[in-house]
Amino acid sequence: MVVSANGVSSYHGRTSTLFEEAIQERASGAELNHRMPDEWTEKGLVAEAAKQSQLEEFNYRAGTLDFDGVDPELGMHLLSLHWNRQHHSFCITYRPAFMRDMACAGPYFSKILLNAIYFGASKFSPRREVRRDHDDVRTAGWQFRERVRNLLGGALDRSEITTIQALLVMTNSLFALGDERSAAWLYAGLAFRMIIDLGMHVDAPDLGSPRKFSDEDVEIRRRVFWGAFVVDKIQSLYQGRPATLRESDTAVPIKFLDTYEELQNWQPFAYSMENKKYSGSPAYSVTTFTSLCHLSVVMSDILSCIYTERTFDQSAVELCATLENLNSKLVAWKKALPKHLDFDPIKSTQIPPPHVLSLHAMYHVLTILLHRPFVADGHLYNTSRSIPVNSFIICASAADSIAALLRAYDRAFSVRHAPYLISYATYVAATIHVRIAAKRSTDSEARENLETCLGVFRDNSKTNWAVRRANAIVESLIKRLGVNLTDPGGESSGVSRSQRRSSLAGPDGPRSQVAIGGSGSHSETVQHLRQHGHQGLTFSEDASPSTGWSDIDGIIQSFVRGQDSNVEDATTGRMGVVEDQQMQYRAPAAATTGGVIGFSGAEPSSSSADARHGMDGHPTTWVGLFPDGAVSGAATSFDDLLFGFNGSALDSSFV
Repeated sequence: MVVSANGVSSYHGRTSTLFEEAIQERASGAELNHRMPDEWTEKGLVAEAAKQSQLEEFNYRAGTLDFDGVDPELGMHLLSLHWNRQHHSFCITYRPAFMRDMACAGPYFSKILLNAIYFGASKFSPRREVRRDHDDVRTAGWQFRERVRNLLGGALDRSEITTIQALLVMTNSLFALGDERSAAWLYAGLAFRMIIDLGMHVDAPDLGSPRKFSDEDVEIRRRVFWGAFVVDKIQSLYQGRPATLRESDTAVPIKFLDTYEELQNWQPFAYSMENKKYSGSPAYSVTTFTSLCHLSVVMSDILSCIYTERTFDQSAVELCATLENLNSKLVAWKKALPKHLDFDPIKSTQIPPPHVLSLHAMYHVLTILLHRPFVADGHLYNTSRSIPVNSFIICASAADSIAALLRAYDRAFSVRHAPYLISYATYVAATIHVRIAAKRSTDSEARENLETCLGVFRDNSKTNWAVRRANAIVESLIKRLGVNLTDPGGESSGVSRSQRRSSLAGPDGPRSQVAIGGSGSHSETVQHLRQHGHQGLTFSEDASPSTGWSDIDGIIQSFVRGQDSNVEDATTGRMGVVEDQQMQYRAPAAATTGGVIGFSGAEPSSSSADARHGMDGHPTTWVGLFPDGAVSGAATSFDDLLFGFNGSALDSSFV
């Protein structure tokens, strides 16, 4: 770290002329000699957090809190919504320091961060004065967004932690609007640049800075960095773009010592208040965030290994080895999950807070993201059938788990105000359920699960406008595959249909407003195959599903455009580009370039010829493009891309 004459500190690594190794080593040694045990640090941080919690109400009544001109009662209302919702999702904001410095103009409070919090909380507020159009929730917080814009101009000349926090809060809020994806991406990019500028990607005790960081400083820097790391991966996933922050460039432990909020009683007052019977739960904020950070590292590996432009350079053998390695990381993460965060939506009698449910939803989403490309590859299906069969079984199991989570979420909190991550998980699950439903009877569990997903889309679309694109894609896929639902998208599906099934109500209160799935051979099959498909991901040539899925071949082939008997000629597809992240098999002459997953049909060099052939020795050609990628002579069209289905290249198709 270098401190300039005006007191501004900035990070410079070993290649910079500003880097002085001697200073770095002296400062690092001094830090090591004076570092206190974590137990002492934790006690100090928890004590300070408890003290500041008591002072919040005192400072509010004393009128010392700076609400930036907003009515104090409204300002406190919006802050309370934030602390109850977004704060627990990513832990980007640090409440003790923010509320303390809000009363004394300290360094961890700024008006740009305050207004970013106002903006993010406004769409969850029932108060119409925060809306420009009282009847349109999408206009909620407009005045706070304008205030952020005005303040941002003067905040770009110098990196500040509060500016980083504000940009990250704005990123999450803007993306959910649906038509602000570029703004969300740019705000996040600015935040990441500032993080590097401040050296937050290196743990404070290891920076060798002449400035002494307090325990609170270190805690905040760690939380903000890892919050940004998670946001980076989620934005990369949503938008189908490369991630910015790489784990290999970081030296920040996933260790948070302020545990004050961990066991605080959490009540869902910022969510729907329709269910008055929810008894509350410990917040589990710190352990949930810690687990999310570890999961985001696995997500980073999946995105960088499976969803990159050069993945198509790998052979089938290499990709299958990658699949097994990444799957083992997901399994290890699940096994290491703290016991109090483990949740079975079927068996559990107590539903945890929404951020815990979101954590599980992300795990199942990543499971599908990892395995679905291997289901859709025609060449693998012909040469090593067990791989796509096993991957499909795992995808179906994960999709069923997501549907069960959605029902539990809706039963306790209502999906109307659920975060966008829940809707994205709904979309990912729906792409699996619709294909199974196309091969099953009208009263199958897959159809019930699909109706659950459609009900979530409808209920959540007002809060998260971006959900409408997901709904449009799934509705189009339903039509293409010839799935007949009771009243898709209408009043008899999802909400009202589930209300008629009152006998299937869950143990935690009133009936879900989303369709409840039934039971039958599909559930039994998934339960049986989950025991054999998730542990170790063993691929045996004689692996086959039980009789519950007699048409598993047809289901798998429906992932490859043009292979399903219900599918119209692929050349009539309205998008005109290859289905993203699905591996399409073609003859070498029809090969394209720029794949997310696939192989070039070009002749490989002699040194890598063997690696460029499939398991049977024949040339392989797997093609799957980013939505922004160019396609040469494409003969297929995508229906339900997962990685980047919010890409700007598709905007004209969803106007």
